[in-house]
Amino acid sequence: MKRLFCCFLVLGALTLYNIPSLMADPSGVFKTRYTTVYYSNEKDIDDFIWKLGGQRMGLVADKDLAANRIDRLVERVEAILDMQPKDFKINIYLSRGILESGRIAFYDHKTKSIHISVDYATDGVTAHEIAHAVMNYHFSTPLPDKMQEILTQYVDKYLWNDY
Repeated sequence: MKRLFCCFLVLGALTLYNIPSLMADPSGVFKTRYTTVYYSNEKDIDDFIWKLGGQRMGLVADKDLAANRIDRLVERVEAILDMQPKDFKINIYLSRGILESGRIAFYDHKTKSIHISVDYATDGVTAHEIAHAVMNYHFSTPLPDKMQEILTQYVDKYLWNDY
């Protein structure tokens, strides 16, 4: 009886804390002004930052520069879309390989999070997903999928066009 009670207690705790998030169990968390990035190991976050900025650097060496790379991308997307949602904060989960449904990255509106494969990450891919997040924060009702894709393609086209 005592063992059965313990099993129900553990099962209840897992349900409260969302089993999928426990399974991911990131070992690292990196916070910027707009994002919280969850990663499994230092190589993942270092590769991600490198792919956003084109220059190798260690996260430990310069956290401010790494945070600036991510936040600059968010601000660039907001400027292109002319949308600056109040209190904009998103989670970014880094993984390796192809993600669910054969995708390399996606934005989850329900959890306000971006999932991205470090293997395929670029500033363009990341900006595309950030654009989805900005739109979903800006509008109280999510835009239709086709409209979102048109606007994210606009971001793709003009991301660094004036540089």
